[in-house]
Amino acid sequence: MNWRRMLASKPTTYRNSERDSIALNDLDGTSSIRPGLLVGIAGGSASGKTTFASALRKELAEGLPALGVEMVGMDRYFYRGNAPGPVFVSPSTGELLPDNNHPQSADNARMVAEVDARRAAPDAPDVLILEGLMALHLEEVRSRCDIRIFVELEADVRALRRLLRDMSGVRGNSDPHFISTYYRECARVGHERYVEPSRAHADLIIRGDGDFGKLALMVAAVIRDRLSLATRAVNQPPSATP
Repeated sequence: MNWRRMLASKPTTYRNSERDSIALNDLDGTSSIRPGLLVGIAGGSASGKTTFASALRKELAEGLPALGVEMVGMDRYFYRGNAPGPVFVSPSTGELLPDNNHPQSADNARMVAEVDARRAAPDAPDVLILEGLMALHLEEVRSRCDIRIFVELEADVRALRRLLRDMSGVRGNSDPHFISTYYRECARVGHERYVEPSRAHADLIIRGDGDFGKLALMVAAVIRDRLSLATRAVNQPPSATP
């Protein structure tokens, strides 16, 4: 299937406004408008979302034509056990733990407001990449996305990746028993309830064990095509009234 053709031709409404556009100078000195695109990337824990998002940002920034790109990780908005974030009681220990795999586990209102503000800024990037577990589950997020990507990977591979990652200490508790128990009692449950079903909203599904260099090249080409089409659309002169 020609994903580039499918995504490039997907209808999108672009508004010629400060919130959705960036003013650029053409070679002839005239001013044109380039709409900024929002790319949402979702997928299960340890599926490769952040790694792919980083590869995509690099390709967009260093390829031709080079674009202004920024990346926002939804994890930064987690409540991490602080009110009003959701919690759950561990069936195995009875301990009250933060549920970081629930749609309300992050300050979504602040996240959306900051994304909107960044896109409206005079120095807004050509492409803003938003990646996180619930990027396609949350309607207020996916409705803002121009391109929606889901990173798929089998549960056993994700669980092993998560174990090795968290044992390195990058996520706090490095105890393998705690990591595996939390995955079984919380991460796996949240994935099945919220994350996996959200793949239905994706424009493109990629493998989390694929060649991210090649995948980033392909997706970057789609983004450049969409940005070019949008630029022509908003700068097209109005038709003369008969």
